[in-house]
Amino acid sequence: MTDQKMKLSALFSACWNDEALKARFMSDPRAVLKEYDIDVPDEVNVNIVENTDNTINITFPTAPDTSDNLTDQELGMAAGGSGKLQCSEGWGASVCQVCTPQC
Repeated sequence: MTDQKMKLSALFSACWNDEALKARFMSDPRAVLKEYDIDVPDEVNVNIVENTDNTINITFPTAPDTSDNLTDQELGMAAGGSGKLQCSEGWGASVCQVCTPQC
């Protein structure tokens, strides 16, 4: 478990045992997080929601950054290939993503 997860776990446990702390955490999460040595950058918003017996909150993550992904041709070059995929006999052009002239 990471240090931050351990700190959050301690905070949640404290909130379950102290309604006043929980109320402060719900209304001013940034201040309570700071008290528990959990730093949140100023440009990051903090929203606290509580699950109940009949409500589950799911956090939808941001999409991963794909700007660093290599194209098939770049990947082939990085792996020592020619940058072109060779078609196997009988596969035909419908299976090739980057075709050589023999397809």
